[in-house]
Amino acid sequence: MLTHALLALPLAAQLGLLAVFAFGGVVKGVTGVGLPLVLVPLAAQFIPVPAAVALVSVPMLATNVTQAAEGGHTLAAIKRLWVILVLLIVGTMIGVHLLVTIDRRLLSLILGPSFLAIAALLVAMPRVRLSPATARWTGPAVGLGAGVLGGMSAMFGPPMIAYLVGLGTEPDSFVKQMAIFAFTAGATMLLTLGGSGTLSRFDLAFSAGAIIPIQLGMPLGRWLRRRIPPGVFRALVLIVLAVSGIDLLHRALL
Repeated sequence: MLTHALLALPLAAQLGLLAVFAFGGVVKGVTGVGLPLVLVPLAAQFIPVPAAVALVSVPMLATNVTQAAEGGHTLAAIKRLWVILVLLIVGTMIGVHLLVTIDRRLLSLILGPSFLAIAALLVAMPRVRLSPATARWTGPAVGLGAGVLGGMSAMFGPPMIAYLVGLGTEPDSFVKQMAIFAFTAGATMLLTLGGSGTLSRFDLAFSAGAIIPIQLGMPLGRWLRRRIPPGVFRALVLIVLAVSGIDLLHRALL
């Protein structure tokens, strides 16, 4: 799937895709999160959404390994989050199944409004607040919903970010928990795609190779972090999501 889609592209489009992944590295360097938020909508302008998700799968897993283990107490965090993680895994498996089986127009019709909803969620996120009582039932529900959406689009992050922000999670714990969520979802997505026969060894090699332009872009992102207000990049991500959502809807309704 992925290999065929990439090799079918003209050289200019292949270079454009490389630039997209380098830009994703810049955004990752600036914000520390949000890699799929940028990569999937932009990559989908060159290749089909399922191929874009497959291409992002290995970089998403690799860029969260160290953050998940950072600072120790990882096992304790996993024990605390196990219910959410189990439902995240279940949701991801469902989402990947939908990604590889449903009609492409229907997939665009689902993901278009989802991208727009994610943009709206990111706008509203600073105002989200959850009480401990509410968090007990919203956590598992968010995990399942994030898994389904992420399995179809690799965008697990926004629902989980909103949940942790709503709990008032302190920064170090926030980074660790988000990395655990992303690593779990990414590993599930990769294993499910591979198990379904959708992801070949060549596809995995191309996805692993996508780490290179991301790593090349990250130093520039870290440099920009000290010079450009994060709000500029936040606004850019919102614009990318909104425009991509409208584009997917347009393509689905043609």
